[in-house]
Amino acid sequence: MKLQLALDLISLEDGFALAEKVAEYIDVIELGTPFSYVNPITSIKKLKGRIPNVEVLADFKIMDGGTEISTIAFEAGADITTVSARTWNDTIEQTIQTARKMGRQILVDLMGVPNQEIASRTREIDNLKPDYICVHRAVSVIGSSSPEEPLMVVCETVKHAKVAVAGGITCDTLRKVVKYKPDLVIVGGAITNAADPVAMAKEMRKIMEEI
Repeated sequence: MKLQLALDLISLEDGFALAEKVAEYIDVIELGTPFSYVNPITSIKKLKGRIPNVEVLADFKIMDGGTEISTIAFEAGADITTVSARTWNDTIEQTIQTARKMGRQILVDLMGVPNQEIASRTREIDNLKPDYICVHRAVSVIGSSSPEEPLMVVCETVKHAKVAVAGGITCDTLRKVVKYKPDLVIVGGAITNAADPVAMAKEMRKIMEEI
């Protein structure tokens, strides 16, 4: 089980400095969608230069131009980029094909897929054989939703892809989701906004290793 740190609403220098502090507990560093909007794409290679031993995910949430946009992400240095499950299968396939050619990875993000469609859409996407399928609570609905039920459904459905979970993951949430043994747990504000980010990352890693 890998731990991913999402850098979203944080400045480049503050984000990179924090990532360096917690790097020993982190497997993947995500340059989140908000971060990618306000910082140049060269940030990817800058981060890899400062922390070479972690994977970098560019959270582009691709909806169109699967080949073109994934190529941009990978040529900029990203190890993983993301595509929305709400887009066309052709677009998802294009990103996967590009990743295979370039030796990189694709995460398909289920954000926005209604719970009653999670199983059928997961099955459909899994047949395309991406690297990850991610259960993702949107920030705007965290107070009224839980990742546990869709995560259980995805874990029971997938045959090829690895499973990721994201969206408002705290220590309490983490204790609930680790029982489903997702391959990748994505944490943002719980670490970046913590009074002691290193202690928080360490505690989360401990919870993950106790299962």
